Order: sequence, then C-alpha cells, then structure tokens
Amino acid sequence: MTARGIGIFTIEFPDPTKINYENTQFNTLNESTSFQYRGVTNIQTLSTKGVSAGSDPYGILYVPDLSSDSCKSNETHYVPGNATRITNLPADRNYALIAVAPWFSEQCTLEYFSAARQQAATKGFLTYLPGTSNAQPPVLNDPAWNLQDGGMWQKDNTFPVYALSSMTGSNVMEQLNLYSGNLSTVPHGDDLGKIFDSTVYVRLWATVSTASSGTLPSLWVFLVIVLAILIAAIGTTSMCMHVIQRRRRNALRQRVQNGEIDLEALGVKRLTVSQQVLDKMPIVTYTAGPSDAEKSIVSTVPAGTETGASAAPTASTTSTTTFSQPTCPICIDDFEPNETQVRELPCRHIFHPDCIDTFLLRNSSLCPMCKQSVLPAGACPVKITNMMVRRERHITRMRARSEWSAAHGGTAAPVSVTVSDHARGAFGSIGRAVRWRRMFSTGERTTTNQAGDIEMGTAPPSQPAAAPSPQPISSVPTAPPPLTAETNPQDCEPPPTPTQNRREWARQRALQLLGNRPAPTEIDALEREENARPGWKRALNKVFPGFR
Repeated sequence: MTARGIGIFTIEFPDPTKINYENTQFNTLNESTSFQYRGVTNIQTLSTKGVSAGSDPYGILYVPDLSSDSCKSNETHYVPGNATRITNLPADRNYALIAVAPWFSEQCTLEYFSAARQQAATKGFLTYLPGTSNAQPPVLNDPAWNLQDGGMWQKDNTFPVYALSSMTGSNVMEQLNLYSGNLSTVPHGDDLGKIFDSTVYVRLWATVSTASSGTLPSLWVFLVIVLAILIAAIGTTSMCMHVIQRRRRNALRQRVQNGEIDLEALGVKRLTVSQQVLDKMPIVTYTAGPSDAEKSIVSTVPAGTETGASAAPTASTTSTTTFSQPTCPICIDDFEPNETQVRELPCRHIFHPDCIDTFLLRNSSLCPMCKQSVLPAGACPVKITNMMVRRERHITRMRARSEWSAAHGGTAAPVSVTVSDHARGAFGSIGRAVRWRRMFSTGERTTTNQAGDIEMGTAPPSQPAAAPSPQPISSVPTAPPPLTAETNPQDCEPPPTPTQNRREWARQRALQLLGNRPAPTEIDALEREENARPGWKRALNKVFPGFR
C-alpha cells in the first residue's frame, strides 16, 4: 500500500488513571486553538510491511528512544529535548502509535527502528532527511536510504515506513516539542483550560492515507496502453491480410473458371482428371481411308452429352475426321485401321484408352503432346490456397518483367512459366523412342505416314512434298537400336516373345516408364518446401497470410 498523503491533527483524551472506566476515544481540537497539518502529499513510501487494504496507518505521534550514547549525543542536533516520547503518554495503555524520527545516521536509524518494534502498538514510522527542502523525498533505491544491511531493516520491521520532506519533518518535530507536556504548557493552553480538565492529554495525531496496491503505477499503465495498441495493430493487420488473401483466392478461382489461367500449365498446381470428366471424352475407332488418315467415330458417350470437342453423336451416327497421327505417343504403337479404339482429347490428339486414361487419372491433366488442359472450361478441381496465389503472382511478375526487358532491348531471357517437366519429364523417352516406333510393326501393314516424319498433333500439308517411295516393312520385327546415352538400360526390357501380345507388352512398358513414376516437378518441390518450413513460420503464416 503506497501513501498518497498524510494528515496531522491535535487531539485531547482524558488521563486513564483519573477516570473509573476504559476510554479509548479522543476529540479533535478546533483548528483555531490547535495545530493541524492537512493534505501533505510530498510523501514517499519506503516500506509497505504490515499494511492491508482498507487499514490506513494512524496513531499518536512520538519519538522512539535511542540506546547508544553516541546516537543520543547526535540526536540533540535534530530532535528537541521536549519532543513527545513514550514516557509522555499514558502508561500501560494500548493506544495506536506512529513513530517519528530523523534519518541522520545508519546506526541511529536502526536503533530508532528497534525501539519502535518494541512498542506493539506502533502502526507506522515517519522519517525525514535533515534539511530545509520541501521537495519530494528520494525513492527507495536512492543511496540516502541505504543502511548497509542489505535491506534487512525492511524485513525486520512489522510496520510501514514513509518518508516526509525535510521541511515537513522538521515542522512536525517542532510541534512534537510543543505538545508533550500538560494542558497548561501546550499552545493555547489558557483557552483549552476553560474547556477541558487540566488532567487531559493534548497530543498530535497522524493518519496516513494509502492507495490500493492493485492500482498500477503510471509506467505500468503506459506499458498496458502500448501493449493494447500493439495487439490492436496486429489484429487489424492480420484481419486486413486475411481479407486481401481471400479476395485474391476468389479472383484466382474466378479466372480459372473463366479459362483465363491453367494452374498446371502455369506451374502452380498439379492437377488430374476425374473419371467423370474422362468418361465424357469420346472413344472412336481408328479407320484408314483414301487419305490413309481418316476415322469413323463410334461414340461411347450417351447422346446429348457434351464432350471436350463437341456433342457426342448417338451410336448409330457416323462421321469422319481427318488426322495425321497414326501412332500412340505413349506406347509407340501404330493404330490398326478399322480395329484400334482410340481416345480423342479436346485438343484433337488421339491415344490408346488404356495408355491415356492412366496418365490423366494419375499424372496430369495436360495433353502429353501439346500440354493443353483436357479439363472442361470452368472447372476448378482443387481448392485455391494462399500458396497458389503467391506462386501465380510471382510468375505473373516474372513474366511481366521479362516482357518489359525484351521490349526495352534488355538482355534478360524470358522466364519460363510452364510446367515443362510435368508431363514432358514423364514422357521424356517419347521423342527418342518415336524414331524406332515401327520396330514391332508387322509385315501385314505396308502403309506409311503421308507427312513423312511424324509430327504429332499437326495436320498433313495440303500439297505434300514429293517423298521417296515407301519401302515395305519386313514381317520380321526390326531389332531395336543399340543402347546409347539417350536410352536407359533399366527402362528397356527384352522384346516380347511371339506368344506375348505385342501391344499389351508395349502398354505395360509405357506404364512402367511413365504411369508409376511421376516425374519430380517444380510444383512438387514448392509443396515440399512449404511443408518443410519451420513450425513457427507456418503458425505466423496463419496470422499473417502474406508472410514468407
């Protein structure tokens, strides 16, 4: 409990030896005929020992007695000889007391404290530094209050200690010198003698008003205000960042649904095709016509269902479409005219259903040939996350920077923003294997590609250039080329025996090369990097979504 102020009054109470009853009451004298010191606020709390909430210290003022001769000799310079002592108060009476003493010597101050502790009725201790200053006394940790005992005086005392200013302490000590005798010797004794009996005691009384210890000092109040401002700023910033990130996610989702952005082609997120979407892509029978590149569509999609290319016709409807793709790019096997069933993607490329279905369901939603998405327009099969938003914004900035550099004659190379390794990494052997794709062709088929070398996904020229006459293919399977740096001996298996199904062997081989080994991509690396971040960064990212 810290002291807020002190009030000193003059009281009168009867001599307990002159009355036949117990009396602990006192009367405060009128201000015109007594000493009063109200509202003293320049007081410093040195110890709060023994004070509880709602119990302000109060009592009759007195000066404790010293025990050593040296201290008694030094005391005469600061304490008047007639100052109120214990001997000037009624004996054997449990009156509330407050001690008053100057702080002029370490040893003498400890003796004052010891004498005050011997009086069980002592409720407080007032002290002051000798001098004439009326300034606020020093704080507790000031060297002036050091008694060279390591602060043991605070633990030993059973009462609180308060420091008055030098001027206030000197004035109180002078008044104690005046109010120590009988009624006839005190100030205004003649007037008081007309009112009270000559045996009454007239002494000084003090009451110390304290503030609750729960009241925070000004420094703590300032710290609490600063902390509240910081929490409010952090909360506001976090809320704004969450709102901004939510708007960015919604904007990215809308652009994906509008077909403006392909997340996988952009390199943001690996996507796959669901079985429902895959079933809407038509399966047709490859047919060689007069141009050796025509097919008759026999749709397996119910009538009226829209496909990636167009509405699928009924089973009885037939039409022809010209292609220049006689080989499946995955298993490197030629299509059998009027026999092979092929899956047509929205980009018009065709594959064996067994080959392309596995790839689209497990690996990627991009066509292995042209890297175009096979997902229908407006499809957003994944949940848009903040990581996708950051990645898409970073790629957009890098692309804009490269375009600006190229437009202004810069030397910076354009930044690639496509997933070049996503499907091409998985099908990296297609380009190498296409040069010997006919190694397992049978001798019964003697047709050749009118476009010369195979260019998957491109239509044959309207006026084909003169090409050398095709050489018939031997019925004996051509031996594969020797292993080079371009081929992986671990991925090559022995050619099939005559009893094995050649096409099934090629498909299984392609699945071993491609379907079960999704190539590591930049997208996967980003996800692994996100998961490998420290826990405190991920937690901070929950509060501040834009934090990296």
